Amino acid sequence: MLARTAIVLALFFSTPALAQAAPDWSKAETVNIGLSSYAFTPSTLNLRVGQPYHLVFASSVTKDHNFAAPELFKSGMIADADKAKVSKDGEVEVDDGGTVTVDFTPQNAGTYPFTCTHFMHATLGMKGTAVVQ
Repeated sequence: MLARTAIVLALFFSTPALAQAAPDWSKAETVNIGLSSYAFTPSTLNLRVGQPYHLVFASSVTKDHNFAAPELFKSGMIADADKAKVSKDGEVEVDDGGTVTVDFTPQNAGTYPFTCTHFMHATLGMKGTAVVQ
C-alpha cells in the first residue's frame, strides 16, 4: 500500500513539470495581429492548446496601442526571451508604426477577451476574443 501511495504521489508531483515542458519553437505558427485606429485585425484569434505561436503585433497607425490579455497570458507559456515584452498586467505595448513579436503557447482551453487599454480605445471598438481549443 505504501509503495502504491508513493507511486501515485510521484506521478502527481511530476505531472506539472511535464505540462510545463519547453515548446518546440521551430514548430511555431505565426499569427499576425494588426493594431489600427480602434480595431484589432483579426478580432478573433483561434488558437490550439499546446501549439506554439509567434504572435506578431503590428501597428499600422501613428498612435501607440497595446494588446491586453491578462487571462490569456496567465493561462499559457511565454518564451523566456519574450517575458519582458508582456507586462505583469498581461499587456504588450506597441509603439506607433512598430512591431512586437511574442512567442506564446496556450496551455488551457477557454475564451479569453483582449482589449487596448489606452484611453477610450476599447470603448471605440478595440477589443476581441482569443478562443483556445
